[in-house]
Amino acid sequence: MSNFTSHYSDEQQIQVKLINEEIEFYALGPEDYCLGYDLNQVNAVLNGKSPINPKKLLSVLWAHFFGDFDPKEFSTESGFSDCYNANDKLLVARIKKRMTDEDIVNQGVNSTYIAKKINKSASTISQLLSGKYAASPTKYLHDIYAIVAPAGTDAADDSESDDRPVITIRYGEVPFVPTSVAKMISMACEHARARRRFAVVAGQAGIGKSKGLERYCEENSQAILIVGSEQTTSKHVIENLCSALGLPRKASVIKNIENIIRTIENTERIILLDEADKCKPSALDPLRTISDAAKVGVCLIGNIQLVDKLQTNERYELISSRVCFWPKPIGEVPVEDIKNLFNELTQGTVPLESNDEQWWQWLHKRVEGNSRLLVENLLPHILSHSRKNPNKKLDKLLVNSIFANVLNQQAV
Repeated sequence: MSNFTSHYSDEQQIQVKLINEEIEFYALGPEDYCLGYDLNQVNAVLNGKSPINPKKLLSVLWAHFFGDFDPKEFSTESGFSDCYNANDKLLVARIKKRMTDEDIVNQGVNSTYIAKKINKSASTISQLLSGKYAASPTKYLHDIYAIVAPAGTDAADDSESDDRPVITIRYGEVPFVPTSVAKMISMACEHARARRRFAVVAGQAGIGKSKGLERYCEENSQAILIVGSEQTTSKHVIENLCSALGLPRKASVIKNIENIIRTIENTERIILLDEADKCKPSALDPLRTISDAAKVGVCLIGNIQLVDKLQTNERYELISSRVCFWPKPIGEVPVEDIKNLFNELTQGTVPLESNDEQWWQWLHKRVEGNSRLLVENLLPHILSHSRKNPNKKLDKLLVNSIFANVLNQQAV
């Protein structure tokens, strides 16, 4: 950019150039760099077209991207060693700003930590970041930035061939991985089917209950799955059963129930109601009637609220008294499930800094013992990062960086 208005000093022109480079480097949109200011005003400043001295807005933008790094260091007045080129200085600025970010500070990432990572002394790191290193700093600055870079900003190393399979995790297309929750779901369904009574499985959202149910249905053709919602009533339940059994719908609710009973009576059929906690109070009534008359099992699956619903609401006393299998509500999946999900879904394509029990316990805590938080939220970003950086090992710092910079959650 060469056509600045007369309101820009030489230093301000350098600031504009560098800020624009950062916006391009991080692929930022207006919502990321406007910082609450009017978009037209910001763009005028960054295009060199400000009709007034841009000092105020430019200072805010500079602080956002570079903290307290002195823009004079990019000019001829620089206090840097002659071994530093313009890109080296930019890397130093990025690193020093990144070192002040909350997720980095909270994890105790400092010169000593970085020194251990790249096998250098803390004093060498200090020289590199103060511009006093007496040789070319380029390689070491790139190594340091790779350690502290926000997730999603790393450039791929094109010099390295990578023949690992490309793994994509998308909702609705995640392969099944055996877990303790899926095993519990299967056990509950088998109890209900064998004893022709009710079974109940309740747990926190995102632990894999629905995935386990889907798997059970795939392996058991006698299962009839109904997915409930806030709109599900007894009428919807009956209609779903008629549809699943290929029965014509009658105008009379009683006739529909009689047809359902006649069709599945004394068979190995089992009715599964997912999201049972969300359904209208009337939704469970026909299930009790059908289960009793047809002598078939029913399994109710839902969130923790399902327990309170069945145990404290008088309406459901006739249901709770028929329950033959009712394990404790599941709050978290065990560490072993998190480990298995990670390993199976990444297929060994993600190198780990550590593979000991302490790492898996930390990761379990980081994802709150929640399968969905690991599989749908975290793993896609880990896989993307690993494809771009095949030689970089996954560690706590990178995981926390993803949570802080991509998922808007605090570091742990």
